[in-house]
Amino acid sequence: MNLDKYQQAWKADADQTRVTIDMDLLSQEVQRSQQGFQSSIFWRDVREAGISLILIPIWLVMGYTMSLSWTWYLGIPAFMFVAGFILLDRKRNPQRASEPGEPLVFYVNESLTQVEHQIWLLRNVFWWYLLPFGLPCMAFFLDTAWATSSDWLEFVLFGGFLNLFLVVMYWGVYRLNQSAVRGHLEPRRQDLVKLVQSLESKTTDDDAGDIMELVSALADPVRNVGLSPGWGRWAENWNRIVPSWREAAWIILPTLIGACCGFWYSIPDMGPVLFQAVVAAVIPFEVALGIVWLRSHQKQKRLIATGDEVNSQDGSVRSAKADTELLATPKRLPRAPAFVILVLTLLIGVMAFVALYAFFAEIHGTSTRASKLEDVSAFDDEAISHLDAWMQRMFDDTYPSLSAVIVRDGEVVYQGVFGLEDIQENRKATPQTQYNVASVTKAFTASLAVILHERGVIDLDQPVVKYLPAGVSISTTPEIGAAITLRQLATHTSGLPRGVPGQVQSVEGWYQLEPQRLYDHLAKVTLNQRDPVADLMLKQQPEYREEYSNLGYGLLGHALELAADKPLDQLMQELICDPLMLTRTAIQADETLRPATNYPHGSRIAKTHSFQDRMAASGGLVASIEDLGKFVAAQMKPGVFSREMLEQLHAETKLPDGSPSGRSLGWSVRQRESIGRILKKNGGRSNCSAWIGFAPEHGVGVAVVTNCGGPDVDPIGYRLLEISIPRSQKKLVTKDSFAKVAPFTGIRWEQDTPIVCVRGQWRTLVTINEIPIARIMEFANKEYGGKAQKRFAEDLVEVMSKMGNQPDWKVTLELRSEDGQVEQTQVLMTKENRELVRKSLRS
Repeated sequence: MNLDKYQQAWKADADQTRVTIDMDLLSQEVQRSQQGFQSSIFWRDVREAGISLILIPIWLVMGYTMSLSWTWYLGIPAFMFVAGFILLDRKRNPQRASEPGEPLVFYVNESLTQVEHQIWLLRNVFWWYLLPFGLPCMAFFLDTAWATSSDWLEFVLFGGFLNLFLVVMYWGVYRLNQSAVRGHLEPRRQDLVKLVQSLESKTTDDDAGDIMELVSALADPVRNVGLSPGWGRWAENWNRIVPSWREAAWIILPTLIGACCGFWYSIPDMGPVLFQAVVAAVIPFEVALGIVWLRSHQKQKRLIATGDEVNSQDGSVRSAKADTELLATPKRLPRAPAFVILVLTLLIGVMAFVALYAFFAEIHGTSTRASKLEDVSAFDDEAISHLDAWMQRMFDDTYPSLSAVIVRDGEVVYQGVFGLEDIQENRKATPQTQYNVASVTKAFTASLAVILHERGVIDLDQPVVKYLPAGVSISTTPEIGAAITLRQLATHTSGLPRGVPGQVQSVEGWYQLEPQRLYDHLAKVTLNQRDPVADLMLKQQPEYREEYSNLGYGLLGHALELAADKPLDQLMQELICDPLMLTRTAIQADETLRPATNYPHGSRIAKTHSFQDRMAASGGLVASIEDLGKFVAAQMKPGVFSREMLEQLHAETKLPDGSPSGRSLGWSVRQRESIGRILKKNGGRSNCSAWIGFAPEHGVGVAVVTNCGGPDVDPIGYRLLEISIPRSQKKLVTKDSFAKVAPFTGIRWEQDTPIVCVRGQWRTLVTINEIPIARIMEFANKEYGGKAQKRFAEDLVEVMSKMGNQPDWKVTLELRSEDGQVEQTQVLMTKENRELVRKSLRS
């Protein structure tokens, strides 16, 4: 006779006869229930501790191979702490099986102790589980945000978003644990407390009934569904969550739609297409799965409260008590809908890991590879050979084709072309291959605007509405939009939003603006505003902020067309392409152009982009690497562009508060250590990437293009520019910064005396440029206090410059070996050395 039948028989005869309770049977039931509970806890601990230990070597390999920052490695102590805590907890609170033959109250008390301990663990899960993982994650997110942000606002927004996501996720995990306490552990604890009280008191017939009820509740698989062990119970739970294809469809469809959106509408600046597609799939997947699970959980709670349960096979309601024996032997495998969702969950998890790896590999891998090239400014045969080999490494297995040009003092000093302009046709790229250059077009449009301004066709400081048809309104506040000037459009200070808010043409394949469509959109857009007084400020001074705007540049190009009474592609041809002899550059205005076939990042399947919601002046140019080199050269020496025109083009715009905007007409203005001022423009879509830039003080310019969406070529362009400037022309100290370089590759300290590694040997540093180290450290301690040693190691140029002894690229070191001999040697200061120094300090 099983426990339920025993209980029913006792109830039927309780009024007529005294039934003797079989304590051995009850003890066996309590022991069986407790063994199931222990098994569930055991496998939970194995899973958590095992995953933590497995992740330690994975974390090390990922950190090393992708050159991640030191904050990445903070995760390793967290894994070790969690795994150690779980193992120590099991050692101090063993959950071994009880020996048979003990009184029933002994087993109940033992079960109660273990349940109370699990309640304590889950109620304190924040301190021993979530916090150890949360702190390293927050530190890494903040470090990543700081490294990738260009200003404080971007850092706060990006870092805040990442950490808010982490807090929300951890809050959900915490709530799930507390829900388990309330829904499963606390009821079990209360039943065990009542059972102990009943057993320790003098047993009557009524008490015997209570004991039977309590033991039956402990053994009830419906009551303890969240804790019941075994593969079968796990499968039954999934069958309850996803009982039919309808629920499965609610999860699968949003996931597939998200993945497709992430793939087809990826944003170049947001990482690899794979990463964006997986992120776009994971978010709707988690939301949909969470909703389906929540509905299932709430329905199950209602049915359990009424004593009924949903049949996971057909969705019908059945009596929980009548079906206890069926639930005790559930299906061994999930049914088809639940199984598909399980497979999808596993696939999403694997893809998320792969996508994260791809994301960090692109961020750190491309920039790391791009940095491994030294000065080639001589541009002799040896330097060209080094450049070719380096460009080949950058190209290999990354881009369908990669083209670059370097110009110095108006002359092409390097031109390299690698790969295929069309993979299917096996057609090699050449210097004349045309590429879509996306937003690099804006530099051409701005140059065109300055030419027309110089000729009196337009006035850059006049409102754009002056050149539009009467009655055209800009924004939902037309009185403010009427004050926006052409110059503000060209410097991204108009307040117009980033994107074109809808289709502006109906023709696909090339750019053919339908003006009325544009005007309809302009009247509906909202100007970006930061504060309640922005309206008042805009009436007097519309350029209240810098906000990148493709719409603004598209509108600028249209205004130029109307003012000159010529199509934009004709203006570009007559005023820029013909004078500069750019024979392979044009606005893609018809089907006569044949640019290189474009591909998404990581794919060899051709991908086009829609023309209907894009504007030619913002991103419609195609150009060859040969022509881009000519255009960059023209930006550095008066010719087609007069000196006054170049000054207009390159002057950085000031915001109303006097702060620099980081923009000039068509260009982004940047400061680069050792180079100084750089003007650059990049562009990219999910199927192309381009970068052009130049250092006006040095007369050196670079252009890089590829026919795929990533990795973006910015790190390559920056590095080519940096290594093309003769070292004698570079400055360790610029107006805005000190070069982050070092003459040694490692450092350790004996009090205030540095022991440095130079050419693989560790020796005591005595002097730098004949200045005693004691004197340098005396200054550093006064200037930086407790951070003196760190600043000496990482910011040596700044330390010596501030004490009035600015170093050059080569410094003379005096080094003392262990035998007391002092050797003098000249050492080149490099950025790579400094990075090695930083690593030596961390280790």
